[in-house]
Amino acid sequence: MPPSDDYILNCADQQWHRLVEKQPDLAAATDLQRIILTRTLELSNEAPEMLKGSVTAPPGLLDRLASREAPVLNLAVEFEIDRVVPHLLGFCNDFAAGGAGEPARNVHNALRQGDIEAGSLLHGSLLRQQASIRTRANHLGISPDLVWLFAELSVAPLANHLQHSALVSPLTSSPAAIHAAKNWPLGHCAACGSWPAFAETHSQERHLRCSFCGADWTPATNRCVYCNKNGEAFLRAADPKQPCHQLEFCRACGGYLKHAEVTRATPFALLPVLDLEMTYLDIHAVEQGYGRPSMPERLASASLCPPEA
Repeated sequence: MPPSDDYILNCADQQWHRLVEKQPDLAAATDLQRIILTRTLELSNEAPEMLKGSVTAPPGLLDRLASREAPVLNLAVEFEIDRVVPHLLGFCNDFAAGGAGEPARNVHNALRQGDIEAGSLLHGSLLRQQASIRTRANHLGISPDLVWLFAELSVAPLANHLQHSALVSPLTSSPAAIHAAKNWPLGHCAACGSWPAFAETHSQERHLRCSFCGADWTPATNRCVYCNKNGEAFLRAADPKQPCHQLEFCRACGGYLKHAEVTRATPFALLPVLDLEMTYLDIHAVEQGYGRPSMPERLASASLCPPEA
């Protein structure tokens, strides 16, 4: 059984409390994240109904897993857009009130006025079509980062439900698919093709975690998720003050990934909370000249422009 909403919120409150005690400057960020998490849980609870009848696993799923062809799932699915759009606009308002101000309101206005077609935006986000989404936002003179973020937040619970149904749940997936997905050997997510948000170690295994769809996979060896190098080029450095937090970084490609030692797998809804807790590692890595590459781009299939009159 998945953890209850009360359990998730209680865990988050404990993590936020500890985080603000250590980093008081993140108080506003945790207040906003509390609002975002509540909306995410609402979307997650509604996801099965919004996606009723959708099928993500293509007929050749095992062949695609075997050939390492990501994304292995068909995320070009139909869902009840009218039920997602209020949450999309809600995220705009949440961020506007939480500190993003006018840039967030500009995104809200573009959606309400139809300058960006909401359904195409949501489908484009589900398909990870970042370039086309950012291009449209730039054309309108609004923040591409916020447009991408609001759309991602709106469809991530749907992606999580699809990924879990196709590659995790024994009720709806085959043992062979579950095993192949769990042991996916590459650095990017098998389900949606995104880079992992971070790695976490529990039960003596290093797990890569996708914050978009929630996928959890365990490559057989420790190596750079971006260029697949290991040996002397791939290093891990622990924070002396918080040894459970580490940085993986690669001298070959200049990429980095945050790493956390945890007692158990982090539930999907709590992935952003752990990510926020390790934000200081992002700052440290960037200061040292490391970065994260752009997400592998998917072919665009829909226009974000409103239909012509």
